[in-house]
Amino acid sequence: MHSIVAHAPNSTTSQPYSEPGTDTGLPPLSPRTQRRLIYGLLALGVFFRLFHFFNNRSFFIDELFLNVNIIKMGFRELATLPFEYEQKAPLGYLWSTRFFMALFGKQEQALRLFSLLCGLTGLFLFVPVARFFLKSWGTVLAVGMLALAYPAIYHAVEAKQYSAELLGTIVALYLYTKFKDRQSWGAMVAWGVLGGLLPWFSFPSIFVLAGIGAGVFLRAALQRDWKRAAQYLVPGALWVLSFGLVFLFFVSKYKDSGWLTYFFKIKYEGYLPLQPVAAAKWAVVKAYEFLAHPMGVLLQVDNSRTYFGLKHVLKMGWLYLPLIVAGAYFFFQRSKEYFLILFLPLAIALLASAASQYPFYQRFTLFLAPAVMLALALGAQELARRFVPSPRVAYVLLALVLLPSLANSSRQVLDPDTFYNREYYRETVFFVNDRYQEGDAVYVYWNMRQAYDYYRDAYNLKYPATRASLAKNTATSQADYLRQLQPEFAAFQGKKRLWFIYDSNNRDAIGDFVDQPAWYHEKAMPPGRLLNEHFSTLGKEVQRFRRGYYEVVLYELND
Repeated sequence: MHSIVAHAPNSTTSQPYSEPGTDTGLPPLSPRTQRRLIYGLLALGVFFRLFHFFNNRSFFIDELFLNVNIIKMGFRELATLPFEYEQKAPLGYLWSTRFFMALFGKQEQALRLFSLLCGLTGLFLFVPVARFFLKSWGTVLAVGMLALAYPAIYHAVEAKQYSAELLGTIVALYLYTKFKDRQSWGAMVAWGVLGGLLPWFSFPSIFVLAGIGAGVFLRAALQRDWKRAAQYLVPGALWVLSFGLVFLFFVSKYKDSGWLTYFFKIKYEGYLPLQPVAAAKWAVVKAYEFLAHPMGVLLQVDNSRTYFGLKHVLKMGWLYLPLIVAGAYFFFQRSKEYFLILFLPLAIALLASAASQYPFYQRFTLFLAPAVMLALALGAQELARRFVPSPRVAYVLLALVLLPSLANSSRQVLDPDTFYNREYYRETVFFVNDRYQEGDAVYVYWNMRQAYDYYRDAYNLKYPATRASLAKNTATSQADYLRQLQPEFAAFQGKKRLWFIYDSNNRDAIGDFVDQPAWYHEKAMPPGRLLNEHFSTLGKEVQRFRRGYYEVVLYELND
């Protein structure tokens, strides 16, 4: 770790932010103090990630959808067969996760291990990247933001591909720092090959590679250095070729997901509107949401009783957005190349969002976080250095960049139930497993099938279950729905007890358009109520379990 912190890439062009005579309130930071601060922040980042990894919470619904496929498939099947629940992930991520499953088993920690390794690697590799683009306090702030941001921590212990996407961005930037000034054709080929691996682990890495390619090529072209421009075409061509292969053999074969586009449009406004006024409003909302996730810098006070207006003061979005804009301006002022490399991927993502090809929402924007963290860190450092009147005020400004993230992540350690996407699927299916008796019937509602399927195979659940069908999609009314389920209810005949497992919140199955059919989405009839009313005619309720939205009801059936 010392070598990473102490010997990060450095050059005269990578430290352009020191202007003698302009310092006011922010004292210079000695290399020794900088190293100590970075060591401390890295230690905190590692601690938060390892804590939640070993806390080993239940899978989140999206983790279940993907990993119920991984535990059933071999390496060849992962590369060639369509996934249940219409799941998608890069082959490199799938094979890496499957490799660790082969070593350590099907349980959650084994399936999260690759994400953890990506998260830890990205954390340490971000140090030389930050030192290249920033100096002094800016480096500390950027590393601290990544170390403490709860979204980065969460995705590092999530059995999905987003931690690999974050690492992909950091690796792409790191390769840029290593190869941008190399003169040989061989170095350009090596850069192309190494960068070309990234789309196999991270689909949006092509956005980042496009920004890097455009930045270095335009610099050479503007300088009329045509040999260098031609050399930069080599890695660019290899990156395009690699992504083209990924698209041809995998992305293009995914089932059309019109329902998913509609879902992100209706539920999360994930696509940039084309109308100017609507687009402006959308941009303001999304910029603020970006501060919460993936940046993780907004203080989490939404569940408190704090006055609405005061909440937004405490969240300090009013501080962070101007700092990001200032940082982007300073990058543009000092190096157009750096500005393009860091922010062209954001522009490409927005264009893809406007075309309804890429949702601009939370986890899908995690790969953009490193560039924005660098901008926020630079903006805070430069404003504190140039305009703040005293060291004390400067230190307060810098502390405000990191303290909310530290508070958020510390709270989630003290109370793990507040951790992002905390769900209780495992606790729910285990409640039945611990109390199941021979001769019981178990009915798993359609919105809990993914949980039952995964935990049955991963933990060898002792109870067989009847898995409810998606009859709601063909039924025309509540009565018709119950009629279509009658063949499934026949499995209860001759049983003494019936366990009913369901999610009382989720109404939309994978592949369904939101809020369809209309009769099923009546507010007065949440998931589970109709069947509980019917089961009450078959017997007497004797026990009920609820954690979050997940419920179990036990009935003693009539003779």
